[in-house]
Amino acid sequence: MAPNVTVMGKALIDINGFQKWATGNLVDNRNRGIFAEWMVGEALGCIKPKAFRVEWDSFDLLYGDLKVEVKASGYSQTWNPHEATVPKFTISGGKWTWLTKLEAKNLDLRGVEHEKRRSGIWIKNNPPKRPADVYVFCLHKPLPATIANVANPSKWTFWVVATRTLDEVLGDQKTLGLKKLDSLAPRIPWNEIRAAVDDSQSV
Repeated sequence: MAPNVTVMGKALIDINGFQKWATGNLVDNRNRGIFAEWMVGEALGCIKPKAFRVEWDSFDLLYGDLKVEVKASGYSQTWNPHEATVPKFTISGGKWTWLTKLEAKNLDLRGVEHEKRRSGIWIKNNPPKRPADVYVFCLHKPLPATIANVANPSKWTFWVVATRTLDEVLGDQKTLGLKKLDSLAPRIPWNEIRAAVDDSQSV
């Protein structure tokens, strides 16, 4: 039974109905990207049962102490679903970075431009820098995209790249295509993401 908002024992609104209406179309580019974040979070086992996604965080997932950025693209787009587009991933740096509790404890903030917000301590990056420790790139392959094939992890391809590699090889480059991405990391299936993220920090 769908969870409802109730007043005086009377059901007023179907919350599942809202969720389906707002995010149920996984083919939509924004929803597909959010689904990719969740899918990677499930692969890493780092999404807590009562946690909610944060819209404007400086990275997407926290896996232990590792900050993970998830980037999604696909061949099929809502405006032209049957013809393949050229996938591109945005990898530009950010002006602000959120510190984990461990980072905030160990970092000397004297002389560092920062702000204390409700979500914690944020430091200003000048010049902008990539705030995550590792990137997981997600490519949805089928043409056309459908809700069913977006929801199927086997219809995606993944790459895991340490941020230090992006910085060393690409510098301040703002986008990344498949050819260059293939030169940075092997293509892996969904069930190998966790091992690849662990390995990315071992060098």
